[in-house]
Amino acid sequence: MIDVLLIAAALFILGGLLIFAASLLPATSSTARELWPFYRSEFLIVGAILLPSAADGWVFLSVLVMLSLRGQWELFTLFGQSSKTLLSVVGMAAGAGLVVAGMLAPERLPIGALAAVILLVLVGRLNLSRTWLTIASLVFPSLAVALIGILRDSSQGFVWLVLAQAAVETNDSFALLIGKLIGQTRPFPRLSSGKTLAGLVGGLTAGLLAGLVVCRLLLGLSYFAAFAATIVALTAGIAGDLLLSALKRRLHVKDFPPLALMHGGLLDIYDSLLFAAPALLVLRSGLRL
Repeated sequence: MIDVLLIAAALFILGGLLIFAASLLPATSSTARELWPFYRSEFLIVGAILLPSAADGWVFLSVLVMLSLRGQWELFTLFGQSSKTLLSVVGMAAGAGLVVAGMLAPERLPIGALAAVILLVLVGRLNLSRTWLTIASLVFPSLAVALIGILRDSSQGFVWLVLAQAAVETNDSFALLIGKLIGQTRPFPRLSSGKTLAGLVGGLTAGLLAGLVVCRLLLGLSYFAAFAATIVALTAGIAGDLLLSALKRRLHVKDFPPLALMHGGLLDIYDSLLFAAPALLVLRSGLRL
């Protein structure tokens, strides 16, 4: 636990030093001042997952259930579906059930998911479009949240979850920091117009270094396994971010219903983690790490 906190502190100190250095340069001082609120908010973003996952299992389970429920609500709201309809209520209850099953009885998760889909088809048989949206919400975010719980409960699961969060949050933070300071070229103008090439490269480099540190110092993985695990987490996280950005752009909205003014909704904040952690779980199962 102390090692994890030291690594997290080192990453925050490095980010703070970069912003401070930028604030001393006339060309970047105004932009650096805008970055301080984002920097402070990262403490809440990381701590909201990291601290409960280090606490009692029921504490973390409660956080995951709330994440699933809020995520489904944001998805329904994005598509104009009321969360008060019978179909939505049943869907959110089923999503919470999948999260609970993921932590308490992971071997029953596939059967539970199938039962939930059948139940939603029966409840929403008169409105197929809404039924498909509700079923989709079971896959994302609910099933993704359930897989985070399974990853946490596995051998050295806390450190693997730290790896996922360290890789994607470091990538996101440094991509924003470097992109704001020196970014010009925008490689994904249609998917995510705010992302810059400099930010992408800088974020990936920082995320890769953070992931390698966690893999080597805390998990004791070989260099090859450490590199593979970090790349998988980063690739899945970026893919998830771009996928949700494409979805929002298609619906002509900037963010999910806001939870935090600077970061948008919960699905905007944890979109990368919701893809990276399940990807690491699959990698562990395949390579038996």
